[in-house]
Amino acid sequence: MSFGVFWPDLGASEMTKILVVDDHPLYREGLIAALSGHPLRARVVGVSSEDDALSLLDDDPTYELALVDRKLEREDGLDTVRRIGQRHPTVARVVISGEDSAAAVEAAMRAGAQGFLPKSLSIAQMLAAIEHLLHGECYWPDLACQRAALGSGQPRAPHSAAPVFTSRQREVLRLLARGQSNADMSLELGVTLRTVKAHLAGVFAALGVDSRVKALVKARALGLDP
Repeated sequence: MSFGVFWPDLGASEMTKILVVDDHPLYREGLIAALSGHPLRARVVGVSSEDDALSLLDDDPTYELALVDRKLEREDGLDTVRRIGQRHPTVARVVISGEDSAAAVEAAMRAGAQGFLPKSLSIAQMLAAIEHLLHGECYWPDLACQRAALGSGQPRAPHSAAPVFTSRQREVLRLLARGQSNADMSLELGVTLRTVKAHLAGVFAALGVDSRVKALVKARALGLDP
């Protein structure tokens, strides 16, 4: 296993765990250093392959965020995002790419990612985006999303395919339609608040929206009945 890791001296209850999946050692270690040096109070681990990422998450599924390079040496990073989502749906998945285009963003959306981070972002921009992601929000680069949108300027799922939800995401969408807060959903579903946020992020990504209201509007416009 090829990896890099930074373990700040924190209590277990205070940890935010972030996984970086990138087979370019220089970029991977630089990103680990940037995230670890930021006041995210994060434990950051880096691996170079899908197998290493899944093995690590199988052993410790408490990671909140996985940052996955779009082009890994032996795998398509989008397939890695899909497989992480299938086995660990509470982990927010984000694609990192050297390409910043509408097609690349749409491909990440289709793979079930909650965000897309171009490698052209400055460290400050990337850290700000990651803070949003850790709060259960989605992040899509403005320029690419404007190109990908149909008139609204908002990120969207591809119009040719209906959104696909997990059973838990459908439950969250139903509770969202009832006006329940994240805390209410947590109590009703018997899961943590962090898990609720992860499922909400998945719903937003599938619909290509960035807020609760837009999720309900989009779901109804697509003929879905929350």
